[in-house]
Amino acid sequence: MYRFTRHTGRALTAVALITGMASACSDSPTPSKAPQSQKAASSTASPTAQPPSPSGREQLNKEARDLLNMTDRLESDEEGLVSSGTLAVPGENLDKTIKPGTPLRVEVACAGEGTVTFTVASGAAKTAKRVDCTQPMTNEFDFTTAGPGLTIQADSPEEDRVGTAYMVSHIS
Repeated sequence: MYRFTRHTGRALTAVALITGMASACSDSPTPSKAPQSQKAASSTASPTAQPPSPSGREQLNKEARDLLNMTDRLESDEEGLVSSGTLAVPGENLDKTIKPGTPLRVEVACAGEGTVTFTVASGAAKTAKRVDCTQPMTNEFDFTTAGPGLTIQADSPEEDRVGTAYMVSHIS
């Protein structure tokens, strides 16, 4: 029985090899099992497809973040950091964890064409700072919360042509 199985295994292997070689040498194309819609999609796809470039707003937000040097500072100042990010224009960020009477440093930047008015509010305290986005610089000011929570808003008449970034940290 063992001998029979061993010879059968060799014979099956030989048949598989011959079949594979015969189909590889054939001039006729192998019929594809993919549906027509998949064939059309694969034939139009570029072999070196590039990832989509960031949108204009995303690029402007990145430029504003770079002005604040956010990446390096976020890594080195985690304890003093209260909040940071970008804001949609118009848009706002609300942080409910801030206690009344907290002294803060607010840094804002924008990039693009136009101006952005950043407004920081907490309880009855409110400060607005208008920033020219064509000037590549950061703007900072101190702010003490007057109530629980902190709201940061950004507004601009040129909302599609500006990007924003902000950082709020404790004053040490």
